[in-house]
Amino acid sequence: MSDTPELGNLIPSILIVVVLMIGTIVYFGIIGFDLTPIKDSYVEKVVDIEAFDNLDLESGFCKSHEGDRNKLNTSCGKLTKNSCLATDCCVYAKMEGEEKCFAGDEHGPTFRRNTNGKTKDIDFYYFKNKCFGKECNNSE
Repeated sequence: MSDTPELGNLIPSILIVVVLMIGTIVYFGIIGFDLTPIKDSYVEKVVDIEAFDNLDLESGFCKSHEGDRNKLNTSCGKLTKNSCLATDCCVYAKMEGEEKCFAGDEHGPTFRRNTNGKTKDIDFYYFKNKCFGKECNNSE
């Protein structure tokens, strides 16, 4: 005389639960209720901006771009003037009216030619805070 019901006594309860579940699924199908989970199509773009101190700019920045001058030119173009002048591989220049940071050294910007092979006009460039070019103020 245990208190646990026999399997035969549970069959009507099991059938009621099964019929309710199937009925619910059929009802949702008839009314068009969609049970598939909603996929989040939102893509979040995360950009990490790392601050460089002068030591990193003088050594690590240039070393991290060795062998890929195009990538270096793109990365130099994102630097501020002060950060640009703290590197050994970038120059702050004005070429054809555009004043920004370019890949370069004491001899000027690395990429000086346009797509036709013509040399671009360089008004001035700074390398390590020293100005070179026709628009430099000699008192600097």
